[in-house]
Amino acid sequence: MFGRNKKALVVYHTKTGHTAEAAEAVARGLRERKFQVVVKRVSEVSPGELEGCAVLAVGSPTRGARPARVVKRFIKGLEKKSLKGKAATVFTAYAGFRGRATLRRLRRLLKRRGAKVVLRGVAVKAGAPLSLWKGPQASPEDVARLEELGRKLAKRA
Repeated sequence: MFGRNKKALVVYHTKTGHTAEAAEAVARGLRERKFQVVVKRVSEVSPGELEGCAVLAVGSPTRGARPARVVKRFIKGLEKKSLKGKAATVFTAYAGFRGRATLRRLRRLLKRRGAKVVLRGVAVKAGAPLSLWKGPQASPEDVARLEELGRKLAKRA
């Protein structure tokens, strides 16, 4: 653990709610490991919240094998090395395909801001391709994988 700081921030973007549900699952895993967790949309996060946390999880829907623009802008808008010393991971909800490509891009963005990306992340299938219709939920197995991601992140922090 980096010092005694057991604060975690889980940030995400969503249109249909699937990525928000994924964020809550990651947060449950972190809370099981006694972390104080704040879950917020990227548009609601202040720089002070990032400074106060030891752990960061970033989630985005997959849009054409890429993270949502708002998530990319959020990360790119951070000061260089602003995430130095923070253990981080990523997650995505995808309806069509290429969720792992989104995870790879998110990890690269976080590393460029100094985060120590300690886990590859989790991609879960949910929703309907090319639609804002809610579509199918993530499977119980995928929800369990997201919760485990939170537990592993806490352990690696």
